[in-house]
Amino acid sequence: MTELRCGECSWPVPLEAWNRDGAVRCPVCGASILMAVFPAIGRKRAGAQPEAVIADSEASCFYHPASRAVVPCDECGRFLCSLCEIEIDSRRLCPKCFEAGVASNRLEAAETRRTMYDTIALSLATFPALLFWPAIVGAPAALYTIVRRWRTPLSIVPRTRVRYYLAALLALAEIAGAVLLIGAIMRLPRPA
Repeated sequence: MTELRCGECSWPVPLEAWNRDGAVRCPVCGASILMAVFPAIGRKRAGAQPEAVIADSEASCFYHPASRAVVPCDECGRFLCSLCEIEIDSRRLCPKCFEAGVASNRLEAAETRRTMYDTIALSLATFPALLFWPAIVGAPAALYTIVRRWRTPLSIVPRTRVRYYLAALLALAEIAGAVLLIGAIMRLPRPA
């Protein structure tokens, strides 16, 4: 369990003082302490450093012989340290079995690819901007993609919606430019 300390004197704050409605006083310095602690503070941290094997009778990790094994792989039975253990679908797998499960699509919870609609929208708005006629089709297509896919998860890794904003600005600018160009062409004097 993580130990939290007073901000003034660094005295350890007891568990009873966490998540209270009102502030409590530090028993050493008398400072007012109000701690809001999330339940995750008590969870075992993923990717924690594995413990070293101390005795010859202890099981070691298949991939790291100097590290103490904590669980066996549910698929192949290899012993795994806390660094190698991959928990997915309430099963514990070794890296090789995880790779094999992803390759054979046996692990439904492992998302390995995602369509990046924000990049598609930006491409639809950017590439046609080089030529006039494709922009007439590309800009509305980009706006449609933005509106239709706004709430779709962007990527497996964290991303912002900057591409959507850029695509919308470019598409609106292209539409405005097309309207202005068509209006200017319409106002040209016609030869008699």
